[in-house]
Amino acid sequence: MEKNCPNEHYSIEWDDRFELGIPLIDSQHRNLVRITDNLYFACRKNSESASCRFIQAARELIDYIDYHFNTEEKLMLLLEFPERLNHKKEHEDFLQEIISRSSQINDENPIVPNNFLRFLKEGILMHITVSDKVFTDFFQNQRHHDKLKLVLTG
Repeated sequence: MEKNCPNEHYSIEWDDRFELGIPLIDSQHRNLVRITDNLYFACRKNSESASCRFIQAARELIDYIDYHFNTEEKLMLLLEFPERLNHKKEHEDFLQEIISRSSQINDENPIVPNNFLRFLKEGILMHITVSDKVFTDFFQNQRHHDKLKLVLTG
């Protein structure tokens, strides 16, 4: 599978500029980057089981993205974020596109992992640095720290 996988520029290295200042969300974003990198490295393995590992890693990623998006949406609802419905629609569209693209992954179509990883990297970075930044700015401006503590501590 390695010959059909992208080079290192599709890997995401965590950078402090991705930090949004909401510990729960930042932690989940770090995990999202880690899982995406696991997917990339599963693709880079040169073995007969690379395709199987890639598909398993893609499933893990989809499950985690769904979990993460649900967490964000609960926080947005709790904090009465006015753009919550638009943000939720972005989540739904992104997740549906990931599911659609992942369903095309197989040994007969070697270009799909490359396109899938490029889409993921671009989409995840856009999600963190643009879409979630709007929510973070709202959170910081509204001083909802007490409500967030309730979510973080259970």
